[in-house]
Amino acid sequence: MFFSHLLLGFIISYAGYTPPSMLNITVSKIRVENNKKAAYQFVLGASLVVFFQFFLAVLITSVLHQFPQLIYWIKNIGIVVFSILSINFLQKGITSKKKDFKSKKNCFLFGISLSFINMFAIPFFVVTYSFLSLRGFINTNLNYIIVFAFGIFLGVVALLSSYVFLAQKFKSKLIPYTNSLNIFIGIVTGFLAIYTGIKLYF
Repeated sequence: MFFSHLLLGFIISYAGYTPPSMLNITVSKIRVENNKKAAYQFVLGASLVVFFQFFLAVLITSVLHQFPQLIYWIKNIGIVVFSILSINFLQKGITSKKKDFKSKKNCFLFGISLSFINMFAIPFFVVTYSFLSLRGFINTNLNYIIVFAFGIFLGVVALLSSYVFLAQKFKSKLIPYTNSLNIFIGIVTGFLAIYTGIKLYF
């Protein structure tokens, strides 16, 4: 039973974070510009935040019927944050300025901060947890929730590590395009801000 929760958490997070996004494109960029250790520092920082974001999502789910506006405000904050990030990354890509990731400590903290402001992770986990618990796929006992959350953590670590591996494998081909990666991240975050705004207000 515990293993099934661990495996389910792993599969859901790996699949959910697979599409190109702010986190996995950024970790690829760190690997290309610096080294593998720095990239894994980012992976650890980002994954730890996702672990706790799931618990926050569980807490929000438990009080959602009393405060349904929580998700609304989280998405509004996400719009603002992603808009700012979009402008920031686009500016870096256009002006050809590179972020200094050489400090491993900075990479770890950068992973934490970037994952922390990824507001869309919480609604994703709220919907996922609600669906799975209502269908009886997961046990809502605290011990099972912890195991499920650990599976989510491992899934994110594995997914981001896959991007690190691919970036390492194709490093020589990606180096000329590091500024383009900044622009791509800016486009992705800008699209997320616009898409969320449309879903909320139209």
